[in-house]
Amino acid sequence: MSRKIPFTLVDVFTSRPFGGNQLAVFTDAAALSASEMQQLAHEMNFSESTFVMAAEHPGAVRRVRIFTPKRELPMAGHPTVGTAWVLASRGEIALESAKVDTTLQLGIGPVTVTIESTGGKPDFVWMVHREPEFGAKRIDRGRVAKVLGIAAADIRDDLPMQIVSTGFPFTFVPLRTIEALGKCCPNEAAHTALLKPGEQSLPLYMFVANESGEFSARSRMFSPHDGVPEDPATGSAAAPFGAYAAAYGLIKPQPSLSFLIQQGVEMGRPSEIRVEVVRKDSGAFAIRIGGRCAIVGEGAIFV
Repeated sequence: MSRKIPFTLVDVFTSRPFGGNQLAVFTDAAALSASEMQQLAHEMNFSESTFVMAAEHPGAVRRVRIFTPKRELPMAGHPTVGTAWVLASRGEIALESAKVDTTLQLGIGPVTVTIESTGGKPDFVWMVHREPEFGAKRIDRGRVAKVLGIAAADIRDDLPMQIVSTGFPFTFVPLRTIEALGKCCPNEAAHTALLKPGEQSLPLYMFVANESGEFSARSRMFSPHDGVPEDPATGSAAAPFGAYAAAYGLIKPQPSLSFLIQQGVEMGRPSEIRVEVVRKDSGAFAIRIGGRCAIVGEGAIFV
């Protein structure tokens, strides 16, 4: 006999339905095996799906497992924000005040989320990220440009192409113009040519910085090896981008600064991600990302 597994559909990093990044939240996944979760994520075919169960970590309200159509991830931004929004909307996270801090157990361990609410309903969700780790820089602008379908001159040479992570690594590629960003095209075969032997994936995060007036950015993210040719909103990249922007002088968090990233415009799913960067006394960065969500549906799937 088949089992009915309930789910909620939520659009993340948008205040209106059918924008932002789609997410399926399986709200009662305790009886599912890891292979069943992977099958369901493949069936939903969103960039990620989440599976909620009882927490094992003391202090965490729920355990959340995150799957792309092809593999499990240790953490991700829009799934965490969207799952917190759904749990708060269902009353599984009590909104006892206008601002509630709680903890979700992800693959990387406990992660703090802050839910701002109005009238007992979620209005904005913040997710705290780990301190950033800066990895290797790339100097092969020509190869990366070829992968993206643009000219090498479209990539800025005053900023590095570099891997940065707050739990999941991305290669940040600084572009000169919105026009160049619009020309980029995901190409799995070309991405494969950039991989080192044994390297699992190479998500590329292209951005254009608006440095006139209040800082903001437009971005796109390609991760074809995860079954995600393009992602309309990538919270797990927004946080390390905040660290990148601070490290290379695009922003000056003295001691704190917040800015907006717009993503998904080229896909017809415009998203807005708020990034807050705080420079600690030690010089390290404390970063959190946040946004709004819109619940668009619910149902059950048979396993």
